[in-house]
Amino acid sequence: MSDADGSGRSGPRLPTGVVIGAVVVALVSVSGLILALYRETRGPGEILRRFAEAVDAGDCEGSYELLHGTVRASVDEALWCERGLGAVDRIIDADFALERAILEGDRARVEVSGVAEPVWILGRHGQRSWRVIGPPEGFLVPLTR
Repeated sequence: MSDADGSGRSGPRLPTGVVIGAVVVALVSVSGLILALYRETRGPGEILRRFAEAVDAGDCEGSYELLHGTVRASVDEALWCERGLGAVDRIIDADFALERAILEGDRARVEVSGVAEPVWILGRHGQRSWRVIGPPEGFLVPLTR
């Protein structure tokens, strides 16, 4: 079909405001999804630092929550609070320098410097996070009843 002056008329057009609005909604949705995934994803080095910060602060509940399930199965929270925090506080400090993290399946070997215990093992927790198992020699020996 053509206009009265003979020029061709294009098909129906979307108003520019609708197109811009749709693009903005799409960008906000994708950004929100990326932010949500980023907040849920924690690397082993970040978890070890959060654990060390909780230990330094004397946060019994917070540090216990960051222990791997295999450790929590061996040490109850009361014993952790009574003896665990002090024992671990002597071997790790939150101001450690992260040297490297090596992922080996569901385990991560985190090497740090500036602390008494330079190697820590973490176990996968869910799909996007980690929990502290401890140094390779473990810190559970003094905590067993």
